[in-house]
Amino acid sequence: MFEGWENFFLIVGPSAGALIGLMFVVVTLSQGRDTEQYETGKHLYTSPIVWHLGVVLGLSAAAVAPPVTPRLFGIAVGVLALSGIGFGLRSTIGITRRRLTGADTMFDAWFYGIFPTVTYVAMAASALAMLLGCHWAETAVAASLMALLMVSIHAEWDLVTFLAPRAQADKKS
Repeated sequence: MFEGWENFFLIVGPSAGALIGLMFVVVTLSQGRDTEQYETGKHLYTSPIVWHLGVVLGLSAAAVAPPVTPRLFGIAVGVLALSGIGFGLRSTIGITRRRLTGADTMFDAWFYGIFPTVTYVAMAASALAMLLGCHWAETAVAASLMALLMVSIHAEWDLVTFLAPRAQADKKS
């Protein structure tokens, strides 16, 4: 289906898979925290990152699977993009309301909510283009997946650098 894109998807997909594995390490850094704050943080920060990376992994796998047609792939991209828009809006609203990180709230709202939402809007547009048979749809899907991967890498890095120093401080106390 994606002639000439196989290597791209075989690099992007496993990268997302490896980063999902790294999220298990991130979760261990939050061990011993206040349960309410942990649950709120999990829903607003950790779960969306895993969702984004899962979308990249799943769509990368589907893109190189021989039985997947462009129409089926376009539908899958569209459904996941609409779900991702919902996730992004939920994160944006939740982060701005809860203010878990104090002064960094707007930074978090942009990088955990708004940027992923914009990426999913672009992904939805690329899904529509794919369903309409536009010649540029393949490139748009690939760009959307790469953007989602980059946003997720940034969010995961930010989360680790937020949690790791606190985990060390908690051990010293």
